[in-house]
Amino acid sequence: MIFAESPLKDAYRRLTWGPWRELLEAAPPGWDYRASRHLGRLAGRASRTKLAEVRANLERAFPGRGGLDAIALEAFGAHFENQYASFAFGRLRADNWEQWLRMEGLEHLDRAAAAGVGVVLMHPHMGPAQLPLAAMGAMGRPVHQVGGGTVEVQKSAVGEWASSERSRLESRMKVTLHDGTGFLRGLLRALGDAGVVFTACDGTGGGKELGRRLPRRLFGQPVGVPVTPFWLAYQSGARLHTLYTARDPLDCRRHASLIGPEVPVEREGSLADALEAGADFTVQWLELAIARHPEAWLFWDEFRAGRLITP
Repeated sequence: MIFAESPLKDAYRRLTWGPWRELLEAAPPGWDYRASRHLGRLAGRASRTKLAEVRANLERAFPGRGGLDAIALEAFGAHFENQYASFAFGRLRADNWEQWLRMEGLEHLDRAAAAGVGVVLMHPHMGPAQLPLAAMGAMGRPVHQVGGGTVEVQKSAVGEWASSERSRLESRMKVTLHDGTGFLRGLLRALGDAGVVFTACDGTGGGKELGRRLPRRLFGQPVGVPVTPFWLAYQSGARLHTLYTARDPLDCRRHASLIGPEVPVEREGSLADALEAGADFTVQWLELAIARHPEAWLFWDEFRAGRLITP
């Protein structure tokens, strides 16, 4: 979510990236995310116009679905969890990451590693999107992330400072980050060395999108669907799996990430055919994952014409 620049926002940044961060970095595992979630709900109640926008975008996706007011408020909580997820990244270790996250489907990665094959993990921006990445890095797995999208927002000096703090905290993850606006040869090499590559399959949000996209309809609305996950899998021979993250229904102090079974990649035909089939699969899977946990998707304020929805 994008909130307008203002002196009040700068004062809030000084608080959250200063004393608030220090407090949460000392909190028991899981309480850091719970505190951020509660802060997000408060922000949602205070930002009535923004909350109404999110509610309207939810109605666009789910006409007639009940409980959208509550889902809209929880979406603010998810945004704040993601915004301040990096507070925990320096604390995750091989022997404690499960206090923040439960993961299902790691056996898929184990089988690929045993076969000496790389894995592409395609994921939407749901929950704390980088938490499973940080957890896998803490486990010692060879993980990589595609990033680098630009956010078209002019920030104040305090805003730039907060962004640099976020980058500094994210750099504590034991992972390799790749600029998705540049050459992808490094990612292909990583997959050839049986690495694991995280790449988003919904959008960048708030700015210029990365990579090639194909037109499809998501919840009945025209969008551009990223096909980078299928391009990477096709070109490298890596296995392709889905991953999404939401709050753990078994423990409110944790999140849960689910790695799905291997996704078929059309390797017999042309690359163009593989990407077309990949776009079809992606939009269908996105609808299922987001409909199951709409409160966890981070792009509801972007689900409108001129942003994620194309003309």
